[in-house]
Amino acid sequence: MTTTVSDLLSAAERLRNALADYESFLNGWRGASETLSNDDHATPAERDTTMQEVTQESGAEIANDVLDRYHVASDAVARYVQRARDRRHSDWSEVVDATEPVRKATLAVHAAGYGTHPETGERDYLLPAELCPARRLSMNAGSSPVTFADRTAQYRAVANRFGIDADVVYHPGSGHDVSPSVAFPEAGVTYVDADVAAMDDLAAAGYAARWGDATDYSVAGGADVIILRNAGLVEEAIVERNLRAGGWVLANDHLESAHHVAGMDRIELVGVVPDDWPGVTPRIETTDLDSPYNEREGKVAAQAGPTDRTGSPLDLHVFHERTHRGHARSNNKEPP
Repeated sequence: MTTTVSDLLSAAERLRNALADYESFLNGWRGASETLSNDDHATPAERDTTMQEVTQESGAEIANDVLDRYHVASDAVARYVQRARDRRHSDWSEVVDATEPVRKATLAVHAAGYGTHPETGERDYLLPAELCPARRLSMNAGSSPVTFADRTAQYRAVANRFGIDADVVYHPGSGHDVSPSVAFPEAGVTYVDADVAAMDDLAAAGYAARWGDATDYSVAGGADVIILRNAGLVEEAIVERNLRAGGWVLANDHLESAHHVAGMDRIELVGVVPDDWPGVTPRIETTDLDSPYNEREGKVAAQAGPTDRTGSPLDLHVFHERTHRGHARSNNKEPP
């Protein structure tokens, strides 16, 4: 099914209308209750029980409609982006511009039902789960900043192997994962995610976290390292917008991030860190790293991954700019 710019605009409009209905419901809900609560079983204060049930049931229907239209809009963007990928030489700035109305509307859904509590002043989910699209979309609800020892070890191994001395690291779609801050302690690490609660938690803990649309976000001055792990974003646009000259991209393929980055002409795959490694130090494979592209008609082979090697979608793929290929190899250290 071909998705056009007109289709994207229609999907964005339908989602905005659903959000407007949701906001109208919230205004009525707030007006009917003296306080808001983030308790899953909370009900408005001093209301008739029957009226409470009717109001909450109708609110759940409205929230469900928002989420249904959110997924339809997101699918439309995915189809449009895939068509751009099939062309291989797309102008990613045009793709970002065409999808912007949908992405702005979907970002608003991630904030629906989240805000500042009027009594405590704390940022939190303000409604029961069934009425709160933001809570239902979040994959990190109730979490705190977390580091993963295996991810930290992979990043450190890559930095040592290729002599990467990063000043700025960008981790879009991070959720609560702050492993890059441990792996690159001397760098400024920027985290961007649509999950507003996750970004609030990271910011409160002192990390440079921004709630927003990572596809359209620009790191001031660009990044030396971009980390794409389980991101499911428009990776090509992120790399084009933010990667500094001579920069590095670290990506796994759980949501095909490595596959998408590998298709960029300016990028070269220079190493793979297996997800499961024996011993303490991750090993890094730097040979037999073949292209994922089937050169027939210049299209991606449906079954291809970032390389022809047998591996896991959670393997970490190391990419570097082709224009700095010689420099990258001269900086390589011997494997540990």
